[in-house]
Amino acid sequence: MPSRSFAKATSLVVSLVSLLLSVAGAIGLLSFDGVGILPGGPLWCRLVHPFVHAGVLHALLNVYVFLQLVFFFPVRLRHLLLAYVVSCSCPEMLALWSPSLLHGLFLHGSCVAGLSGVVFFLMGLVTVHVARPLRFCMVLLGWQLFGMTLGTMAVGMHLYCYVIGVLAGCQDSCLRPSA
Repeated sequence: MPSRSFAKATSLVVSLVSLLLSVAGAIGLLSFDGVGILPGGPLWCRLVHPFVHAGVLHALLNVYVFLQLVFFFPVRLRHLLLAYVVSCSCPEMLALWSPSLLHGLFLHGSCVAGLSGVVFFLMGLVTVHVARPLRFCMVLLGWQLFGMTLGTMAVGMHLYCYVIGVLAGCQDSCLRPSA
């Protein structure tokens, strides 16, 4: 089976696990308090953070964008694995950085969880593939600015993953647009 098929199958499994865990958390079957990237947190919390979300709506939004990226762009299994590693390796203070208009400069008392680090890495990766990369970047910037007004968006995590995704996309020949 080609790498693209593995990537699509993997993305469906990741999406299903994320949604099931979110529903289990929402109905009280599981508790994810303190699971995610947080200062001094255990390694296992960092490794499972992409699969845990703040709620079902958060999971649905992340999964929707994640599947769009995997199914409509030439994302391969190695890209998904790299996205996971980059998301899990984000430095704690950068992951918690959010210049929110409502909550100060850091997400105090909370941790960063969700698939958005993986999603932003993939968005950076495909930036070199889109027809209008500047427009694509402006739309992403608009969403970041909107999220900053909410006070719960991990802007530092998003920027870290996006920039590394762009750098990886520039190096990956399978993502370059054909002439």
